[in-house]
Amino acid sequence: MTESRLLDDLHISEKGCLWYFAYGSNLCRTQTKRRLGTVPTAQVAELRGYRLVFNKRSNDGTGKANLVPNPHHSVWGVIYCCTEPDIKHFDFYEGVEWGHYRHEFVRVITATGQAITALTYVAGEDFIDQALWPSADYLETILEGAKEHGLPAVYIAQLWEWKDRI
Repeated sequence: MTESRLLDDLHISEKGCLWYFAYGSNLCRTQTKRRLGTVPTAQVAELRGYRLVFNKRSNDGTGKANLVPNPHHSVWGVIYCCTEPDIKHFDFYEGVEWGHYRHEFVRVITATGQAITALTYVAGEDFIDQALWPSADYLETILEGAKEHGLPAVYIAQLWEWKDRI
C-alpha cells in the first residue's frame, strides 16, 4: 500500500485520532514508549470474530502475534489514539515495507460499547508458518501490557496458557 493510499484510508476520529488496535507486544507501554517516545492515550477494546495466534515468522525464528478470522473467538487489546507519524513508526517496527505485516481495518468494541474502526497489523502471507511458537520473553511482554491496561482476567489466563505450553 502506498503512503498516500494509507493516509487516505486512515479513519480519523472527531478527536483527531488515528485509532490503532494493538493486540501483541505493542500492548506493553514500555515497548510502545521505546518505539514512539511516548505512549498514546489508550482504551481497552475487543475485536470479535478473530483469534490470536503466533504464526508470524520472526527474524529469530519464533512466532509473533497475528490475527485469524474465527467467528467463535475474540481478541482483546487496546486502541491507541495515534498521529500519522506514530503510524509510520509502528509501520517501520512491524516491517510493513518488507511485507512482514500489512494494514487491516477492523471494528472493535470499547469498554463503553462504542464501535470504532481501527487500523491493525496482520501478518503477510509470506511470513506465516503454523509450526511456530512464541518465545517466553515475547509472551511476557504481551502479558505485561495486558495487565497494565486491565484486560479481562479470563483473557489474561488464556495468554498464560500459551506461556505454560512453551
